[in-house]
Amino acid sequence: MKLNCLELFLNTLSGMNINAFLLKKDKSNLELIDNRFRMHLYEDYSYNDAFDLLDRKIKDTALIRKTDEFLFTYFFMRIPEEYVASEEDTSCLSVGPFTEGRRSREDIYQIMQKNNIPEDLFNDISTFYDSIPAIEGMVSFETLVQQLATGLFGREYHLECLPEDSVLFLGNTKILKTVKDNPQIAMDSIAERYSVENDLMKAISAGDYDLAHSLHGKFITYHIRPRAKNPLRDKQHLAIVLNTLCRKAAEFGGVQPLYIDDLSTRFAVLINEVSSLSDVNALTGEMIHKYCLLVKNYAMKGYSAVTKEIISYIDFHYTEDLNLNYFAGMFNMSKTYLSNLFKKETGVTLTDFIHQVRMRKAITLINSSALPITAIATACGYNDINYFIRVFKRTYGLSPKQYQKSIMHASH
Repeated sequence: MKLNCLELFLNTLSGMNINAFLLKKDKSNLELIDNRFRMHLYEDYSYNDAFDLLDRKIKDTALIRKTDEFLFTYFFMRIPEEYVASEEDTSCLSVGPFTEGRRSREDIYQIMQKNNIPEDLFNDISTFYDSIPAIEGMVSFETLVQQLATGLFGREYHLECLPEDSVLFLGNTKILKTVKDNPQIAMDSIAERYSVENDLMKAISAGDYDLAHSLHGKFITYHIRPRAKNPLRDKQHLAIVLNTLCRKAAEFGGVQPLYIDDLSTRFAVLINEVSSLSDVNALTGEMIHKYCLLVKNYAMKGYSAVTKEIISYIDFHYTEDLNLNYFAGMFNMSKTYLSNLFKKETGVTLTDFIHQVRMRKAITLINSSALPITAIATACGYNDINYFIRVFKRTYGLSPKQYQKSIMHASH
């Protein structure tokens, strides 16, 4: 349960493309604090001073906020020792960097001037800023992190700011740092964006909606400079690109072109018809879901027709009273034969597979609504609330109420 709490905290932030990790005792991962920005920018840069400062300043119940000289913001906190699984890790958790709103090119230019960064690095620096998550509504985000940490770790965290004279990144010396001749700052951020794009295609080609949804959430946090002056038209262009990526991913996953072309054409028409930015965002989410279902339903390599049909049926009818008896009757098979067939081909029992589908739906409902637990249980196909709670806790390490409470508090 304790490890699951830390995992839930890290995964929640990761879903927003915000870096979060425990510092290592040997200081071997300190460059991750600023996504290796200073390591690329400056000659022989060391993060040891940052570690020493944080070790002194972070108290058990403090959620420390710090904005550095490049206007990147970070949170730092300590988690209870019992949540630290590895002896190599400290209890100090770093969150960030992120920015308060998206920085304009003029903003970035002024920041560079204040920090004595040569003008010829403007494109490189701008690309790095585009890769950093931009938070709209910093106060709400602060509260979310604070309440989520309090709810999951059972420790009442209080927001604090490092004093202005507490310089987080001193480097090897307090004297002016030397900028590299060719720092290639953007290399990591561009490579990361392409890596996420490739991982997204792999997830779709495997029909893994949960992973694809998570990667898509991360991918859209990368700021891509507008290709068109009209914001809606620009969003439509990006949606067309996503439709192409999804189409190719489904093909790699083994789906016949006939099925792919039908779905791709339908989305192409819908993209052209949308009339608002929110409609485009909703459509891209639906696109990920439908392409993953397409792969699962038509490219289940090595699965028999019976297993494919069962999986497809569960996806669309998970609220119904599904069990081994039901499917044995549907296919006029013995329960033993069907059970062995499904377990052999999927690696899990039919009952466990039904629970997996329902639990994914449950966690989605809890994350996206304030429905009572009884309503969520019913919406996921569980008429017995106590049974639902037992399955949820066995899956996620927390009761649905505990998880819902942490999410609801974080949103206020």
